Amino acid sequence: MTPGDPEPASGHPWTAGLRALIGSVLANLVVWAGGNLLFDIPEAFEPLAGPGPTIFLTVVGTIGAVLAFVVVRRVATRPVPVFRMVAAGALLVSFIPDVLLLTEQGAANFPGATVAGVGLLILMHVVAAAIIVRCLEGAR
Repeated sequence: MTPGDPEPASGHPWTAGLRALIGSVLANLVVWAGGNLLFDIPEAFEPLAGPGPTIFLTVVGTIGAVLAFVVVRRVATRPVPVFRMVAAGALLVSFIPDVLLLTEQGAANFPGATVAGVGLLILMHVVAAAIIVRCLEGAR
């Protein structure tokens, strides 16, 4: 391989999706653990109360991204750039429920929500999205 050559494909979309799933879950668990060490996240804040919600929501989001990639791959002539745009849009939309946790109604439904906790959730979305896009963009 010489400089400028495209990177080799990373395999079938489902294989790339499995790598994305494992990578994003592991990375988000590291972010979750680090965030809980660095910030005073109240135990009452359910989305960060333990590793379970992080694992579950990362798995759900990754599966959704893989399914979206498979659809984009079938309908787009240039699937990678289209998927990057879809993923960026989905990432931005994923911030909305997190930010709403800082409102009065959000605080009523999710006690313990703090700016640090919401920031940690947003960071985990960004980390997962980066890993997912990177894994899927090379799939055949």
